Amino acid sequence: MPVLERSLRYLFVPVVITFLYIVVTQHLSTIWQGWLPKINELPYYLLGISAVLALQFNCWRISYLSLLLLGYYYFESSPVLLPEMALLNQEQVILAGSLIITFFAAFKDRGLFSVYFFKSILAVGLCVILTLGWSAAITYLNSVDAGLLPNTLKLLTSSYVPIGISCIVLCTFTICRATGVDSAIMVTLFIWLFHFYLPNELPLSLLLTILAIAYLISILVRSHNLAYRDELTGLGSRRSLNTLAQSLNKHYCLAMVDIDHFKTFNDTYGHDVGDQVLHLVAKKLSKIQGGGKVFRYGGEEFTIVFANKNIEAVLPLLEEIRRKISQYNIVLRNQSRKNKSRLDRNTKHKPNQTVNITISIGVAEQHGEGTFENTLKRADKALYKAKNNGRNLVFA
Repeated sequence: MPVLERSLRYLFVPVVITFLYIVVTQHLSTIWQGWLPKINELPYYLLGISAVLALQFNCWRISYLSLLLLGYYYFESSPVLLPEMALLNQEQVILAGSLIITFFAAFKDRGLFSVYFFKSILAVGLCVILTLGWSAAITYLNSVDAGLLPNTLKLLTSSYVPIGISCIVLCTFTICRATGVDSAIMVTLFIWLFHFYLPNELPLSLLLTILAIAYLISILVRSHNLAYRDELTGLGSRRSLNTLAQSLNKHYCLAMVDIDHFKTFNDTYGHDVGDQVLHLVAKKLSKIQGGGKVFRYGGEEFTIVFANKNIEAVLPLLEEIRRKISQYNIVLRNQSRKNKSRLDRNTKHKPNQTVNITISIGVAEQHGEGTFENTLKRADKALYKAKNNGRNLVFA
């Protein structure tokens, strides 16, 4: 899947699904109206659970947002607290909340009990201060005679402008990072604005319940990726391979792939460049035809599984991917440029070095005569044959 298409999916799909949930909930109002007293208690439990679970998987942004929304919901639903006690009016709350959500979207997940905790508290306070300052500026402009200031200037100083900027910034980070957590934060802003601009459509308790479910789903997806995805390459891990092995039928092909001379390459150019090579090879392998599923087996080794394929159909596909990787020029980034000023980079620029890498592949076919482990061992033996015969080869 192209990178841009995948990124846009992380932006639009969660918002569209949330919108559909809202529409369905509106049409089922006759059902949940009778349960509303119980539903009003759900945000306390669900947001509390999401805040705790988010900490377990280092999703501190989800945890902070859950706690902040819990505090807001308590203030809104508590009969003890009077509106006069509020620091901000409704319009200011919309703007402050939008800025806070955007702040969490702009930063990465960090440890909760660290210096970032205090930075987050300061940032939340700064968002409130900016809101008060913006509101004061709007109040001043409204007090000025309409004939002295053009309407365009007043429009530019309204709260719609910073909220619009917040939406653009949040969409940008969601597209660039393309993670479930960033999608959940995008949904947070969507529900936040929906609550204020369409207050009579759904009660706040239902909106926060939907949001808490989105948080829990994003946490579950993150936990699944931690367990079954390789962090460096984005491919399935060995645990994911073992899970697939249990669902395979008696006919499949299995290929073991190894990057040639990777240890020497790593020692020569450094581990950062080695990681770059691993990521590149994984990206190339993931584009293999024939329905092959690629996994990172460990180190510089990868595994490709072709379900319901015979070895005659698989060999040309492996030869093609081997040829493409061997002919690809890898541009090595000059790591020393990071420590140079921009002026030095422009005046003393040298072309980046390019290198080529090759892979060796061993493949075995399964017809029900043995276990998955035995097929893996046969593919591994074929891989060593490819290496012993000069590397950059495919052996069966």
